[in-house]
Amino acid sequence: MTDPRMKPRIYQVDFLTQLFRDPLDPAYAQAAEDRAKRGPLPAWNKAGRRVVAWILLVAIGMLFAVAYKQAVRGAPEREKVRAGLISRITAQKERTNARAAEAEELQNEVNRLREVVLGDPAKIQQARELEAATGMRRVSGDGLVVRLADGPEAATRTGHRVIDFDLQIIVNTLWYLGAEAISINGRRLTSLTPIRKGGEAIYVGDALVAGPYEISAIGPPDLYDDFSKSDTAKVYRAWQERPEHRFGFKINQRDDLLLPAAVMPELRFAKVPPPAGSPTPTPTGGGR
Repeated sequence: MTDPRMKPRIYQVDFLTQLFRDPLDPAYAQAAEDRAKRGPLPAWNKAGRRVVAWILLVAIGMLFAVAYKQAVRGAPEREKVRAGLISRITAQKERTNARAAEAEELQNEVNRLREVVLGDPAKIQQARELEAATGMRRVSGDGLVVRLADGPEAATRTGHRVIDFDLQIIVNTLWYLGAEAISINGRRLTSLTPIRKGGEAIYVGDALVAGPYEISAIGPPDLYDDFSKSDTAKVYRAWQERPEHRFGFKINQRDDLLLPAAVMPELRFAKVPPPAGSPTPTPTGGGR
């Protein structure tokens, strides 16, 4: 016996079930009914639609043709501009290299004249050692070369791009391990040589350097082994194995490296020392 107080249950069909049962949108059925009531379109209406469609297609085709002609016409101009920029960059590099070679010759002449003034072989040897230690003299010896290169897709930011910090940390590690002379792409480093970033470029001192970057170092016999086992080298090897980095990192042991002299820094403060054996002047004035 059914209790009259109990209400019958109403089951609602969920959205997915309704969609599978009737996949056609009601608007399509309504449009078909309206089309059946209206009847076929008149011939002039169909012809007008076709004419409008053809006009639109012709206009789009003409736009594409004009755009293609402009692109083809502008390509030689862009190539000329690009070739002009490349030639200017090449010429500027050649002038810079020529000025660097001239500066090195003048610096060698200054060193020769200084040795003539010193006269004493012991003082000359001491001056040479100081110049080599400070980067003011060309040096040669055994050491290593660390090569860094941007990843193949660095421009799209999916590969690793070498920045100034990478060069700084490798150079500092080499100094710490006892390197006596270091250069980056042929630019000798001194205590006054900054490694900095300028926009997307890297500067060593005032010189612009471009990848791949070669850091050459001369030092003790165990410099190569010590750097290869250092934490810096381990970190870069670990990064190199990650697919999201993908950059070049390689260490090569080299014999008979030749590092050029650094450009002599600008002299800002100097004074003539007193002659040997003369008494030190006593300051006078308002001192207590």
